[in-house]
Amino acid sequence: MSDNENSTAELVVETVPCPLCQAGVMRRAVIKPYNLNAGIVLVLFGLLALFTGVLAVFGLIALLTGIFFLTARKEVWLCDKCRAIVERV
Repeated sequence: MSDNENSTAELVVETVPCPLCQAGVMRRAVIKPYNLNAGIVLVLFGLLALFTGVLAVFGLIALLTGIFFLTARKEVWLCDKCRAIVERV
């Protein structure tokens, strides 16, 4: 592989200016897109419904949805000045 191919393969973004405030610099961050309290309530409701046998199908759905809420992560750009959040694509 030549030096020219290596330079094009490594694309490094050093600084990204904030599109909203124009004063800050965007940095990479990982956030939770869903409410953690809702995830905990769904998991508890799902476990309760599964163990009592009442509405077991809805309990399973609530349990899986709650686990998804608790484990979901979203990669975003976060401004260090105005704290604006922009989705990374």
